[in-house]
Amino acid sequence: MTATPGDAAGGVLVAAMWSWATAVLEPARAIRRMRTPPALAAGPRPGLGARFSAELGGAPRLLDTPTDHDSLVVEFDRLSEVYDAYVRPLSTPLFGEAVTLLAPLLPPDARVLDAGCGPGRELRAVARRVPQGEVVGVDLAAGMVVSAQRAARAAGLDNVALVQADVGDLPDYLTGSFDLAYSLLAHHHYPEPVAAAAAIRRCLRPGGAYAIIDMGPAWSVALATPLARFADPGWVGFRTPEQFRSLLSGAGFVDVEWHGLLPGFGVALGRCPAT
Repeated sequence: MTATPGDAAGGVLVAAMWSWATAVLEPARAIRRMRTPPALAAGPRPGLGARFSAELGGAPRLLDTPTDHDSLVVEFDRLSEVYDAYVRPLSTPLFGEAVTLLAPLLPPDARVLDAGCGPGRELRAVARRVPQGEVVGVDLAAGMVVSAQRAARAAGLDNVALVQADVGDLPDYLTGSFDLAYSLLAHHHYPEPVAAAAAIRRCLRPGGAYAIIDMGPAWSVALATPLARFADPGWVGFRTPEQFRSLLSGAGFVDVEWHGLLPGFGVALGRCPAT
């Protein structure tokens, strides 16, 4: 079933996100701010700096051939101009907490990969944190890539590059190019999560890190799966922290950890070996 915010199933999904955010996430975030966040070890220093924002010439790099997974992003293409408004109640508090956790991995010269960037709200926030670095956003939906590039330019950000690609088949020219990669509420849409983990690891430098920000605890997966199956376009499946650890370890990541962020959500973090 393909749901959109304008139909009954999509309306249920949007209402559920807003309700959970208002009743649970925001109060939990207020409480969390009173505590000292866990300290992560910094990534490789110095950061890799800017590169692709200059090399790609300020225009999104779009695919010229179809992929096997284009059917999964038809609705995301159609909703690219308005999608951010629907996911914002979840994405804003969740990403705010994630960035606080990941701050040691975001020095001003970091080069960052946003895997499944959507319309680019988080990409722009990270770009502002890495003024001597850059953020490369990747999404399979061409409409999302174009919207993200347009929004970045409107915000005056020139340290951003956008690439249309399947996250499980990232371009060879991205290999070994990033200090940090992250995905926000995107991993459960990946049709080939094993291939995606391997591709992202390939694109990281030695010692680089991959952060998957998504639903995780078993209780939240059990609660949300029926709704996602019914109403979330392109949904493939959630993973528990144990499953994330197995996935990342199997892809060659080390020091794999799960950090709870807000009720029902957290960060699966893995690092590439330093050598």
